[in-house]
Amino acid sequence: MTEPLGPYAQPAPAAPAPSKGSGFGTAALVLGILAIVFSIIPIVGFVAFLLGPLAIIFGVIGLTRKFSKKGTSAAGLILGVLSVIVAIIVTAIIGAAAQSVSDSVNKEHKIEYVVTVSGKAHVSYWTDGGTSNEDITANWKKDVTAKGFNLSSLIVTGDYTSPTNVTCEILVDGQSVSKNSGSGTTAMASCTGSSSK
Repeated sequence: MTEPLGPYAQPAPAAPAPSKGSGFGTAALVLGILAIVFSIIPIVGFVAFLLGPLAIIFGVIGLTRKFSKKGTSAAGLILGVLSVIVAIIVTAIIGAAAQSVSDSVNKEHKIEYVVTVSGKAHVSYWTDGGTSNEDITANWKKDVTAKGFNLSSLIVTGDYTSPTNVTCEILVDGQSVSKNSGSGTTAMASCTGSSSK
């Protein structure tokens, strides 16, 4: 049996509530870690746009809760913000790279075939439709347009009946990419170039 308290006895003060972990803080930290990992991976980085904001929300809730540790909530909040920033940067870089490739593939190039001869010659050159051939007796020039990557080829051969000097040149967008020459009764010059610039 317990004895009654005296008139001056006071009950013992209640112990302060112990600091305890926060489920929201833990969730924020885990989501923040996952978001930062996904944010640096191209293509699947969009997952960071989902997990990052969730980490931020759980981090804020964890920071506002009383009697809970704030470290995991703050870490989750910071990782959530960083993951969104990194995902935006990675997405922007990938978008710029994809646009650059697309522009390169669809860009039109002006290809000029130039032939200089001192007599009769035969010219064979490549176009989008295949190989074309022409017989010439004087200097010759042909302009062709091509999209994206295009391999250009030009072959000039002399008449074989008399000594001839032949020169071929391929210019892409005004810049020489290949030049060659030959002379004699078996004169031949061959040029190849690419329009991928």
